[in-house]
Amino acid sequence: MSTARTLPHPRTVRLLSPLHRRPFHPRRSFITLPDTSPQILTAARRLPYNHSQLYDLIADVDSYVRFLPYCKISRVTRWTPTPDSNNRRWPTQADLTAGWGGFEETYTSRLFCVPSLGIVEAISGDARTEIPLSELRKQGLVDPGPGSGGRGDGVFKSLVTRWTVQPAEGATRADRFQHDWSDVRLSIKYQFANPLYMAVSSAVADKVAPIMVEAFVEQAKRILGETGKNVEVSR
Repeated sequence: MSTARTLPHPRTVRLLSPLHRRPFHPRRSFITLPDTSPQILTAARRLPYNHSQLYDLIADVDSYVRFLPYCKISRVTRWTPTPDSNNRRWPTQADLTAGWGGFEETYTSRLFCVPSLGIVEAISGDARTEIPLSELRKQGLVDPGPGSGGRGDGVFKSLVTRWTVQPAEGATRADRFQHDWSDVRLSIKYQFANPLYMAVSSAVADKVAPIMVEAFVEQAKRILGETGKNVEVSR
């Protein structure tokens, strides 16, 4: 006696077929961490002053606290051991406290003043200077490297602030009175220790460098006087 086999219902077959299974989509995270690579902020102006006078203002690191809005403390703690050919000593280390977007950090910064290049640079954290070694040697400078300052294990992993002042010879020649013009540029290269800090500060970060340059313009006017000429945005 044969036993009749009961076949699955056709609809059941279709539901169990691999071709009709619902594809699996992994869930997306609601939190996307921002880029943790170093960020660079820049601003520049063309000013109607001699570049040497402007350089002296920028190299006066002790005065930063009096006019730079994001600088809370600026105190030079070390100078070049011997004067240069102009009998001038330059700062090589300073305690600087800087912050924006609700964050604040205190560093013992390594300073590099290279008048021949018009550079004043403050370095903190694990960054190193990009000034050519040959130029550092001319000034009797060396970069002791990360960790030599003793501070900076907080908000910023690294922070490099570089001011550059150079003669704007074309603008000077175009001035019918042959007054001096100079180009001033500020570059801030920074990296946060925690990527969440980047997300919180992103709303104000782009404004930091322009605000600092404008503050320096006002400082130049106070110290060097009004010239009667308009400040230009350098290209």
